[in-house]
Amino acid sequence: MTLIHRFISAGFAVAALASASVPALAWTVWPDVDFEWYADVGKQPAQSVEVFPAARPGYIWSPGHYERVGPRQHWVAGQWVKDDYADQVALYSNGPVATGPMTLHDRQANVIPTSPDAYPIASSSSRAAANPEASSMDPDSSRR
Repeated sequence: MTLIHRFISAGFAVAALASASVPALAWTVWPDVDFEWYADVGKQPAQSVEVFPAARPGYIWSPGHYERVGPRQHWVAGQWVKDDYADQVALYSNGPVATGPMTLHDRQANVIPTSPDAYPIASSSSRAAANPEASSMDPDSSRR
């Protein structure tokens, strides 16, 4: 028997012993676990019954809900919240709401203009009106 045959036979023997011992190891490794308990970990408790009250002018009803407090979930009862929609619209409709520096700088500390007037965009019709000779010239006439 050559050396390669001995290695192959030894490999088969090791594989046979390993496969025979797997069921014995599996029997001792798996503990008796109640998997239903693990399945209930992420579920929130049963929904609390809450009666929706009649509408009140100037208020919005915020229904009760669960909030996470540490590892547990805590029921927060429904409550009336003042309707300030008109105030918010008035606040955010009166100009820009951006906060931060009014002058922007690039990496070389050059000022970046933020005004729309700093970037004039001339349309082709305004250029043609400003320079009528350029628009009437035939582009091929300069090559002749």
